[in-house]
Amino acid sequence: MDDPVLEFYGWKAVEPRGGLAVLPRRDDWLEALAAGVEAVGLPDRVAEGTFSQAVIHLQKGRAATQEGLATAWKNLAPGGRLLLVGGNELGIKSAVKRLAVELDQEETLLMNRARSRVVAFDRTEHPGPEAPDPAEVEVESGGDVLKLQSAVGVFSADRIDRGTRLLLDHLNRVEHTTQILDMGCGIGVLGLAALRRWPEATAVLADVDRRAVEAATRNAVDLGLAGRCDTAWWDAVQEKPPSTDCDLVLINPPFHTGKKVDLDPARAMFRSLDQVLAPGGIALIVANRTLPYEQQLGGIGRIRMIRDEAGFKLLEIRRR
Repeated sequence: MDDPVLEFYGWKAVEPRGGLAVLPRRDDWLEALAAGVEAVGLPDRVAEGTFSQAVIHLQKGRAATQEGLATAWKNLAPGGRLLLVGGNELGIKSAVKRLAVELDQEETLLMNRARSRVVAFDRTEHPGPEAPDPAEVEVESGGDVLKLQSAVGVFSADRIDRGTRLLLDHLNRVEHTTQILDMGCGIGVLGLAALRRWPEATAVLADVDRRAVEAATRNAVDLGLAGRCDTAWWDAVQEKPPSTDCDLVLINPPFHTGKKVDLDPARAMFRSLDQVLAPGGIALIVANRTLPYEQQLGGIGRIRMIRDEAGFKLLEIRRR
């Protein structure tokens, strides 16, 4: 079929046929735009019932896949075709079985290779997969409790990860600050906790994932902090930093792409840190204990280890 395609978490099917790609990661979105592909960052930017075929790339997190399937089903015209694409390492066989039960129909196998497969389902009158609800995350920081709305598909969507918890526990020991940048903010845990701690401060919360940025924006509004907080959908590898002259920068950088260690995003964040950290300012970076960040960070300022616990290290960089 050569009809326009609706594609989730990829854009190679849209490129030759036209249509729309849903790409929450800004690096993917920028790459698609450069190739001339129409793309949006969020599923709710898609109008319903306009496509005869949809492609969903299986995600590591089941909730993100489910959201893509649910949105695609709503946006398929009657008689359209839903394609699920994925590798064995992500559990494509189990995902297909679940979807077949959910849709009450047998899948059509279109491609079966040693490590991946493509299956198709017909758009029927069945109500289709249900989109998962985002979790609510309760965060305690220095005696203050923040209730934050999460987002489907973001990192550590239903809890505070150990690295963030380690950095969060240290915030109460940080001296007064006025301008904060939270790089890789997720749903806003660190940056919003810092704003609650310092009522005169302002902050920019930035992340490569559009879903995370939308959640952080909602959380800032819900906590009454929107007037002191800007958010940015930002890719550190390709774009300039979203802030300057910061006296406190908070970073919990990603270091995985799928199952592989990938330090390029963290290194890009550190290059941005060199541009945004004000003289005398500090950056707090939490990382897996084994990751070799110190050499690059040492060129930015004086570095010291603050904590080393449970497989993580917390580093402080003070600008000379």
